Amino acid sequence: MQSGIDGKRIAALIGDGFEETELSEPRRILEEAGAIVTIVGVDDKAKIRIRSKRNLDDGVPQKAEEVVADCTAEDFDGLLIPGGISPDRIRANREVQRFVREFDTAKKPIFVIGHGASVLISAQVARGRTMTGSPSISDDIRNSGGLYRDQPTVQDGHWITTRGLGDMILFNRAMVEKLSSAITQPA
Repeated sequence: MQSGIDGKRIAALIGDGFEETELSEPRRILEEAGAIVTIVGVDDKAKIRIRSKRNLDDGVPQKAEEVVADCTAEDFDGLLIPGGISPDRIRANREVQRFVREFDTAKKPIFVIGHGASVLISAQVARGRTMTGSPSISDDIRNSGGLYRDQPTVQDGHWITTRGLGDMILFNRAMVEKLSSAITQPA
């Protein structure tokens, strides 16, 4: 079945401690709709192993296909940032911040789950934006100049944010709809 997202490339930006289901569920939905999801890690070590969490237990590790320093937003049609403790571990990385700012400047879709909003905060793109995320970072969102909404999924321009696993059905639907309507910029 043809969809509006066939062949669109999505960067899934993760580090150690990413919440496994917050990567696997959106990835499955995107790939079933025809998108290509590429795991992007923060360093060469990520090409060997990125540890995941399944709640408090260890999950299935992933391997990065690309390193963020070697990527630009031009390489992709959208960005996915799963939650867990991964966002806190990658948010201070200058290449991660550059990568996120490039997506934001290009107004390409950015999909963020739970604690992933902390990466947007550290990239200094949250000011004036309406978003949701894990309730435990609601103060961080407000303190960065963002407007926090305790809603399952919030869309603000090219951003779609969600609180976490309990809201994945709505988030996944919004993600596919956004990609279907997004205009791909010529290379």
